[in-house]
Amino acid sequence: MKYFSKFDINKADIKKLEDYNSRDGFLLVTKSDFNDMLEYFKQYTVYDNLIPILTDNNSNYWCLYVSGSLKGMICYLSHAELSLEPKFIGISELINTIDENPDVYDFDELNFQLFDFPIKSDNINLNDREIIIAKLKAELVSKEQEDVRQQLAYSIMTLTSNSEIETNIYPFLEDDDMYIQERAIQIIGFHKYKPARNKLIELTKTAMVNGKSAAGKALNELNKTAKNV
Repeated sequence: MKYFSKFDINKADIKKLEDYNSRDGFLLVTKSDFNDMLEYFKQYTVYDNLIPILTDNNSNYWCLYVSGSLKGMICYLSHAELSLEPKFIGISELINTIDENPDVYDFDELNFQLFDFPIKSDNINLNDREIIIAKLKAELVSKEQEDVRQQLAYSIMTLTSNSEIETNIYPFLEDDDMYIQERAIQIIGFHKYKPARNKLIELTKTAMVNGKSAAGKALNELNKTAKNV
């Protein structure tokens, strides 16, 4: 556990990791794996603020942001798709969720409703959330590297509450990056944001290829909500 000590992690989180009992699908990274992953991370700017903490031993990792605007939050690094937006507010929330779901053995089996993000309520317990979003937006403006822009945009959207959708997410509906546009549409569907209905209808015709499909699915989510009212 000493290999975490050189990073700025609070003592309560270190204690949580020390007390954690590894199990299939959620294993504390070994020192060797930890060091290998740090060497890998050094090769790509998009991983600048991350360290791995848990793994499934199938090249997938739960990672901690140890610096930057998202410091202290947890993301999931999949070998299949790069998507580094936060899933949990911190280490305690991640480990508590794992411990409370003993029959789950990998990321895909965890119900996304158990994650802290995307935000499901305007009452999310995250200090300075709006300041964090403002910092991420400033970074986004200054970055040109495609994968870095994508991850910043994903993080802004996942930290956005329902009442902020038009301010924080609507601009991404016009983004030139097809994956950012697609994610914006998906988040609107996640929130079942009814005022976006006309925009989504338009996007089924005008969005990039991924976005058209995502818009159709988002509209289905809105329709489900309408039927349940």
